[in-house]
Amino acid sequence: MKTLFALLLSYLLIGTGFSIHGGSTDFLLTQPGEHLSSCRLIIPDVVIVPEDDPYFGIIGSSIACWYDNETNTSMLVPLLIQRNGNLSDAQQRFLGSYLPSVNSSLLVLGNHLNTIYATEEILGTAPIVAIGLATQMFSSAPTILLLPYGTENEYTLDILAAPLASYLHIPILFYQNNEAEIQTLCTQLHTSSAYLVGNVTVHLTNVSMIPLATAQEITDMMLSTIRDHFGTINYITMTNPADAKPPTVINVTTSTFSNHITNKKIIVASREINLNGTDTKEYSLAVPNGMNRVQITGEIFQKQVPLFERRSSIVPLLFMTLTDPQGRIVAYANSMGYDIGKTYLETLTCNASGNYKLQVKAFYGIKGGWFLQRGVSLVNADIAIIATVSSLAQPHLPSIPKLSMLAPYVTAAHGGLVIANTSWELTGASYRDAAQGSGSGPWYNESLFHFTNEKVNATVRNLNSTLQSLAKHGLFAGYLAGPAWLAILADTTMIPMYYYGPSDVDIPDRGLPSDNPYSLNQTLSVGRLIGWDVQDVSVLIVRTFFYETICGQPDNQSGWHQRFNFVFGQGFGETGGIFHQIPYSKEIRAYGFSTRVYGDLLDSRQMTDLLHVYTGANYVEYLGHGDWFWIPASWYGFDVYSKAVDVAHAKDWVFAKPTLFLTSACLLGRTDGLPPQMNIGLAMLHAGCNGFVGATRETGEESGLTVLENHLIIDDWSIGEALRGEKQVDAVPPTFFVRVVYGDPAFNPFEPQHGFSNQGRPTLK
Repeated sequence: MKTLFALLLSYLLIGTGFSIHGGSTDFLLTQPGEHLSSCRLIIPDVVIVPEDDPYFGIIGSSIACWYDNETNTSMLVPLLIQRNGNLSDAQQRFLGSYLPSVNSSLLVLGNHLNTIYATEEILGTAPIVAIGLATQMFSSAPTILLLPYGTENEYTLDILAAPLASYLHIPILFYQNNEAEIQTLCTQLHTSSAYLVGNVTVHLTNVSMIPLATAQEITDMMLSTIRDHFGTINYITMTNPADAKPPTVINVTTSTFSNHITNKKIIVASREINLNGTDTKEYSLAVPNGMNRVQITGEIFQKQVPLFERRSSIVPLLFMTLTDPQGRIVAYANSMGYDIGKTYLETLTCNASGNYKLQVKAFYGIKGGWFLQRGVSLVNADIAIIATVSSLAQPHLPSIPKLSMLAPYVTAAHGGLVIANTSWELTGASYRDAAQGSGSGPWYNESLFHFTNEKVNATVRNLNSTLQSLAKHGLFAGYLAGPAWLAILADTTMIPMYYYGPSDVDIPDRGLPSDNPYSLNQTLSVGRLIGWDVQDVSVLIVRTFFYETICGQPDNQSGWHQRFNFVFGQGFGETGGIFHQIPYSKEIRAYGFSTRVYGDLLDSRQMTDLLHVYTGANYVEYLGHGDWFWIPASWYGFDVYSKAVDVAHAKDWVFAKPTLFLTSACLLGRTDGLPPQMNIGLAMLHAGCNGFVGATRETGEESGLTVLENHLIIDDWSIGEALRGEKQVDAVPPTFFVRVVYGDPAFNPFEPQHGFSNQGRPTLK
């Protein structure tokens, strides 16, 4: 690891030598004084920032993406977010596909990174790193962007303003009682002006200040710059900066429970008959008054395997249900939706004290049959339960923290605009009163629909206000006439979904959660950029921008690029295979696709693994039954559990290249009220898919995908545009409400007829 001093010295010695990999255009290095824009010394191959300080996302975006209008050049390199000095498996796979060798240069900011690649590290706090980075990266900077560092409100303004540094090709600095250090740097870089964000005063000698005190002033400056540089705007990012603030914990109570479960039972004609013991244990959990985050983990340890080989795919299952003192369900989980032999649930209670009941059920065996179920379970297992109740000062509880730190990067790379507001949060301060006496959110409590929907309505009004600002700058008509992408970079707590009714009466999940209101009556192309965590989303974003690089060019007529695999489920899922998949698979061969249809005997996890049905194709479509934790198979066979495609197994898949996963099935897209690691759609993104289309609740017979797929394949539209196009002509509920896109709405997959797209990258005027 090099020190900052050694780095600076080395760059002085080697001059302006640098390497370029993966940029959108050639970069022309200029010498100081040739023009008024900033002059860069080096360009890294990849930028890596830590997740522990969200301000590093702001710094990293200005280094990883920038434009020089005077030389008509631009540059984009990957920006990844590390955790505790390490990259995730998916991030390492991306680097292996993207970088030509381990000698490629990673610029690591903030915290040390453990990696096999060559690195240049600038370590320290965000304000210190910003100064060191500006010194290292720029030989001159006539203008700088000066951002406040500290409060939540300042972070919000910084996110709004950060893309300005990319558009104007200027360094970012943070002020935090460090005027002397900033002054020294400005003198060194020959700085004469600074955009000053926030309602503060900073004194710098020979530097004139251009104040941007309010969000509206920042937005106006951003739109004016976008108009001057690109002439149009196609992309808006919505995010909630409150997701960078962790919950304030004031007390933690942990309880542990352990038991042994012995149970022998058979299932005959859909009736369960206990032969010995019981499969269920119940525990009481005391929850105090106030705001409480309840987290429960469960694990099962099977003692014997009397019927099944040790290599068998049959594994012990654990199911957990938490109900409040009134007997209402507040959380549910099972090990198929988490990990083999392990599960996890959580909920937020608001002044809903009392003794909650945790029911734990175990199953080890086989269970199959569609009309009349049959099976056997032989449980001889220990179970271990850990329940943690964290009392919170406020109800604030992000489910996927710190996604907002990626907003400047994804927005700047699309030539777009960020809109951000902490008031959009479902679990903000007003939630305390709205959720009085509730042990869960709207996903299990219909009385919270009105409150949630008012949050959505207020957010939509903010969005409309932004569109009015676009009109003021002459950009509104062009935005609507173009792809009109709207990326929601937030989980369903930070920017909630709208709940349509009525609820289905036979499932605990309430209402019909929808992102439809954000589309403004299907005028905008909406996609929700989410994943397991901010690391997942960072690699999802770079898989989109550098999609062509990591996919490579087609090498034959039936390889990954041309493959479109269709899978239909059992239990009358065959009708979708007969009436949609088989004829449609033949139709799209005329557009260069090599297609296969798999169903009934070929739709189990074991067969699809063997044939690489899910992981080895450009497009995958599943049509059948589903739930938020699995794609069931073998309904007619002896065991649906061991054959299913579930989170516990799919999370460890490795997709050959970034697949687009399309589904027409119930609940596969449900993420509201769930830990993100428990949704099957997000598990697919985690494993390497680049987009997922699913439903947040139950769908109906009208849920075919033909219109959407035609927009992708024939019209060469992005996934956000394709969903908008489908909903413009097919408004039949419930699918119209519940179908969503997870991924960048600008993601446009390869089609044999059209090839690769530029993934929504802007063009300088």
